[in-house]
Amino acid sequence: MLLMHGCAGIYSLVEFEVLEPATVSLPEEVNQLIVLNRAPLSMNSFEAKDVQGLEQKHLLILDTLIVKSIQRGLLTVFRESPIERFHFPYWVDDRREDTTNLEAMLLTRREVEDICLENGGEAILSLESYTMDYEEQSGQPYPDPFNAYRYYEISTKIKWIIYMPGNPRPFDRYTMVDTLYFTEFQNGELIQRHSTASMISESFEKSGGKYGKYLVPVWNRTSRNLYKGKEESLRKASKQTNRGNWDQAYEIWNELSEEEDNTAAAKALYNMAIFHELDDQLDSACYLVNEALKRDTLDLIRTYKEEIDTRILNQRELIKQVR
Repeated sequence: MLLMHGCAGIYSLVEFEVLEPATVSLPEEVNQLIVLNRAPLSMNSFEAKDVQGLEQKHLLILDTLIVKSIQRGLLTVFRESPIERFHFPYWVDDRREDTTNLEAMLLTRREVEDICLENGGEAILSLESYTMDYEEQSGQPYPDPFNAYRYYEISTKIKWIIYMPGNPRPFDRYTMVDTLYFTEFQNGELIQRHSTASMISESFEKSGGKYGKYLVPVWNRTSRNLYKGKEESLRKASKQTNRGNWDQAYEIWNELSEEEDNTAAAKALYNMAIFHELDDQLDSACYLVNEALKRDTLDLIRTYKEEIDTRILNQRELIKQVR
């Protein structure tokens, strides 16, 4: 997706999506993922004040809401990832019984191999435990009742471990800590009513999604500034990009890049580099930004040099991850 925004001044903004690599690279031989729910079903997963008077049947309902929300967030990210072999993980429940201590009791090497063999997977994403804290904050500052406020704060902590068959130790450990705020009243006005269930569900779904982004490449929105002002040629090129005529704009930049005015030429070469980046021609973009820096070391061009170098490094990692 490509979006153009005209701005007053010497720049115009172009927004587009970039595929960024996962933080963790799973081995190439991993074709099928197993998501294992080992989280203890325990009152210890919650602050005592939040579960006071809660019966076991209510705990089961709350636990189901939380686990399903985590799974939904994780699966949404997996389905949007270009790694198609991770689109449909197997879901397995094998709840831990060490409910008096939420510290992880690791799976043995034999247990990992048995789970993988039984379910036909090559890696286990184990949900080891989760905790939640629920807070309500409200007040009506005296003497102004119109400043009344109420918001809810939900803090979550989820521990994940990745197990691989044949490995005596976990492949990776990750703890996701997050806090979401839900405003109901602000400055005496009703903003939005929230049910407790919806807030809990949204909090854990977001945490599940964030863990998914840790494991697979994801599309993220980024932006670049194009030079458009001062030089008449740049203004003409900007009008062409606003109309979607990028090839015509490139011709103008190309002519300007050969001018004796080093600053104007550097700006044109920089814009040409972005043109190639938008077409995923990162090596051409890198070459052109280097040429731009030979003409003038403008701050915007130096910053872009770092960004394109990072994208090239990420591209190499993406090639390994997406096959």
